Amino acid sequence: MEKVKIKIDNQEIEVEKGITVLEAAKRLNKLIPTFCYHEKLPIFGGCRICLVWDVKARRSIIACGSYVYDGMEIETENEKVKEDRKFILQMLFSRHPLDCPICDKAGECDLQNWGTYWGPQQNLLPITPFEKVRLEDDWESDYLEFVSNRCVLCIKCVSVCSNIVGANALYQLERGFETLISPVTKPMDTSSCEMCGLCVDICPVGAILFKPFKFNARPWLLKETFSHCGMCSLNCPVVIDHDGKDIRRIRSTADLNICAGAYLGYDVYKENRLKYPLIQNQVKTIDEALQKVADIINNEETAIILSSYSNNESLDIYKEIIEKSGIKATSLSTINTIPVLVGYKETAEEDYTIDLSLIKEFKDVFIIGDDIADTTPVLSYMLNGKNITYIGKNANRIKKFFPRIEEKLNIEDIPENSLIIYSTTSDIAQQSYEMGKTLGRLKKEKNCNILIIPFERNSYGLINRFENLYYLPDILKDIEEGKIKNLIIIGEEITDYIEEEKLKYIFQKVENLIVFSPFEDGLTLISNIAIPISLWFEEEGYIDSIFGKVKTKKSIKNIFEEKTILQRLNNLIIKKEKPQIDYSIRFYDTDYIVKPEIKIWDFGYVGKRSNNLLNWKMKNIGVLEDAD
Repeated sequence: MEKVKIKIDNQEIEVEKGITVLEAAKRLNKLIPTFCYHEKLPIFGGCRICLVWDVKARRSIIACGSYVYDGMEIETENEKVKEDRKFILQMLFSRHPLDCPICDKAGECDLQNWGTYWGPQQNLLPITPFEKVRLEDDWESDYLEFVSNRCVLCIKCVSVCSNIVGANALYQLERGFETLISPVTKPMDTSSCEMCGLCVDICPVGAILFKPFKFNARPWLLKETFSHCGMCSLNCPVVIDHDGKDIRRIRSTADLNICAGAYLGYDVYKENRLKYPLIQNQVKTIDEALQKVADIINNEETAIILSSYSNNESLDIYKEIIEKSGIKATSLSTINTIPVLVGYKETAEEDYTIDLSLIKEFKDVFIIGDDIADTTPVLSYMLNGKNITYIGKNANRIKKFFPRIEEKLNIEDIPENSLIIYSTTSDIAQQSYEMGKTLGRLKKEKNCNILIIPFERNSYGLINRFENLYYLPDILKDIEEGKIKNLIIIGEEITDYIEEEKLKYIFQKVENLIVFSPFEDGLTLISNIAIPISLWFEEEGYIDSIFGKVKTKKSIKNIFEEKTILQRLNNLIIKKEKPQIDYSIRFYDTDYIVKPEIKIWDFGYVGKRSNNLLNWKMKNIGVLEDAD
């Protein structure tokens, strides 16, 4: 790439031709203020606060929208630049209320920061705060609030909603100082808005507020934990703001990869938590409960249903326990994700590996099965601006990109070297296996690039560690026939895939139902033994994300960390001789396996405990029912 030499404040630097002055200045750690700029958004250049002085042109230019040229000389701190910035800030302050003490953005507000550096230190115009009034616009939302007086008209909220998310839920109403940011459809909660919260996060001032955080805490009193979300298989980078005990909010990083799962679902830790081990609904110590579980594993026929929400460290310990004790292990992955991978390998004649970077290389994308904008919302952001063909019957949020829709898959219609995205929630059991074979043929015969996307947080982590899992229906059959007397269930994914009556019957057939769960409701209520475990933001560990291996970090405390509990249990397990077992799986359908219908507010058994997500879901279901 061609290089050019420029000077910034008399410091010479060589940079790539075609980058902006702002990008070049960042490499020298120069502080240039911005309101409307973000590296992932199209250049707008509306706020003008990033003005710098072009020595050769002898004029002020905007750093965010001006491109470098060979021999360019820039001054970022001369008197003219300071006067320009001061004037712009003066104009903004002339309409902006001085309500920092009651504004939730205080402490992380760009207008506060830039005003401190370059702004007038006193009000230069005879306008009182009571006269700084603009028309208000009620978004009619339980979660988002717009305060027009504080808006600096950077339009980043509109841009991020359109250019990143693709929801196009916001637009500019009126012009000039009378501009309001308004939802395209009201109420906001039942519009095309995906409740990702990016409009709040990207707002440089306190013009858009997250209502659950309003008047809740001051940013400088909170701790920041940079982690990865645990609500789906994307495991997006997020920032958790907390005080060590309570999570106040979860927000995006500069990557702008976040959805309602993290933004609204942060409250899952609050309600119905299992705080003590239970044996026959009686509170016991953790040592008593684990000893009871160990006695059952050591002495009786037992099966375990693993969870794809456990981190890698916990899965490794489960594997040790299973290998030492010889108990039979299965997972919900054996009826959704594993059949697809097995079928793929048979016809593609190679193991499946995922490479999400492929999305950037393709303009045309085929989505088969479930709507990924519902199952893994952030993945849909990466398709913004691409030509999309949706093949299936569940097109919903993906319609925001105006895809071509086909109901049935015809292999002959798929061009060679295409990118195909398939969500493993689309089919179940035998159908998943057949779809896997179809995807494998597309890989082998047409050299298509295949992205197989699980729904659960750590499906690939579980699959990578357990090659010899039993088929879930086979385990349930053994329970019915009395071959397995005790059942250990980790998490509660099974309730989404197995009919309720069938589950009741299975639970009646076992002598002991042992549940490892973060929650005191659900399966815990009918268990013989219940062991509390942690949620994703309460424990540190690695995940095999579809982006690669990522690390989640602990933000709030939980004395029952899953991997710690499991290690104590592992120490109580007696090693047995490992019998020779045929682990080959024959996939078949049953009438009690159900395919869950997943919408944008559904995030497995964990997401069901979020009051925010539940409220948003019920409001939208109500609207859909009224429309019918």
